[in-house]
Amino acid sequence: MAAIQFERYGSTFRILNPFNDFTEEEHTVEVRKDPLLHDTSIYNPYLKDKAKAFFGQNDGDLIRKLAEDSAANCIFCGDNVRQKTARYPDDIVPGGRLELGEAVLFANLFSLAPHHPVIVLSKDHFLRPGEITSSHLADGLSLARRYLKEVSERDPALSFATVNANYLLPAGASLVHPHMQMLATQVPYTYHARLLDGVSFYLLQNGTHYFPDLIAEERSLGERYICQQGAWHWISAFSPMGSNEIMAVHDEESDLGRITVKDLRDLSDGITRVLALYEGMGHMSFNFALYSARGGETVGFRCLFKIVNRQNLYPNYRNDDYFLQKLLQSELILNLPEDLAAEARKRFCS
Repeated sequence: MAAIQFERYGSTFRILNPFNDFTEEEHTVEVRKDPLLHDTSIYNPYLKDKAKAFFGQNDGDLIRKLAEDSAANCIFCGDNVRQKTARYPDDIVPGGRLELGEAVLFANLFSLAPHHPVIVLSKDHFLRPGEITSSHLADGLSLARRYLKEVSERDPALSFATVNANYLLPAGASLVHPHMQMLATQVPYTYHARLLDGVSFYLLQNGTHYFPDLIAEERSLGERYICQQGAWHWISAFSPMGSNEIMAVHDEESDLGRITVKDLRDLSDGITRVLALYEGMGHMSFNFALYSARGGETVGFRCLFKIVNRQNLYPNYRNDDYFLQKLLQSELILNLPEDLAAEARKRFCS
């Protein structure tokens, strides 16, 4: 556990504040480094009280109008999901689609990989984050796991998979209707590859596995560790890669194709608790990703889930991803991860 380092660096500077009669003030900035990849996040305590200036408030009437206007031509609604979405050839997916509960998996018309299915989660065209149920998520994740297992049997080189969600326009969603997307590839995409390289290097340097060490250290400290649900450990990220990032790490397994139905249900239940937390904080838009790597447990990788909230939706809303994130690849912290974990425990541990 000693190899896990939570590095942070503080610095101070002075300004003359025009909103306080140009009185001199001393401000502090803290830079945090991710313990595995050393990605940086920046925290200025003065910004915490100004979060509304960054995120604004969701416009309920605008969201309602967006949902109503987009429902008329939604290809995921009603019979459209079977009549107007792409199908797989029968030799890939017998019948062209997979279904479980309200969830439907089908081919992506605009794929980014040979295996890039879309998974519609509900019959409802619009759901608030707190209305997305664990059943919606568990059924969708179960279809993703089934698809991954079946295509991997035919192509053993498909070792890497992610299940991803964009919810509402600020998160990059092109459709309002709740859905996810899966990518199964022979080569991991950039961040996924960095995670795998990072845990491999950690093993080489320390002789132990990174994620078990991280879980043990976070649990011991108690500052950002939220709760364990089944095989999943929920933690508020020390150096987040997005706003209010919370992650879940599986105890043992690295491969989505091998985790159990109970694992998926426990993960889904945890996700709903995070979504309820976000909505309680005034946020409705989010991204998440579940990272899977077949055989990754041998170098210390584990199935990893990450979720962040995105910009709120209101007229002329600003994007929350700018030069700091896109070109400097650093994240701005508005809520301290330790405070976020304290709020999350109320959702998980009550």
